[in-house]
Amino acid sequence: MKVTGAELVGRQPTVKFILNDTGIIFFFAAVQHRDVKADGLSYEDDYRGNAVAGIVTRERVDIRFHQAFSDERIRGLWRRVLAAPELGGMEFGTLYYQGREIR
Repeated sequence: MKVTGAELVGRQPTVKFILNDTGIIFFFAAVQHRDVKADGLSYEDDYRGNAVAGIVTRERVDIRFHQAFSDERIRGLWRRVLAAPELGGMEFGTLYYQGREIR
C-alpha cells in the first residue's frame, strides 16, 4: 500500500485522507476530499470515485460511507494502513465507518 502525506499525521489536530486498495493519501483539513487526486485514488461525490474519504483526529478515525466498501473491506484496509512502515507504528484513535465503531 502506498502512503502519501504521512508526515502530517500527528502534527495537525485534524487531517483528511482518501483510501482504497492501492493506497492512502493524507492532506490538510482545509482541502476538500474531491479535490485530491493521486495515482489510483479518487474520491468523487455520489460514490463515483474509487476511494473512501476520511478524517483523522487525536481521538478517532471517521470514514464516510461508500457503497462499494463493506465493513470488512474497511477493516482490512485500515489494518494495512496501520501496518505501513511510513506510519512507523503510529497510534490512531477508534475507527468509525458510517458513524459506527468498527473493530
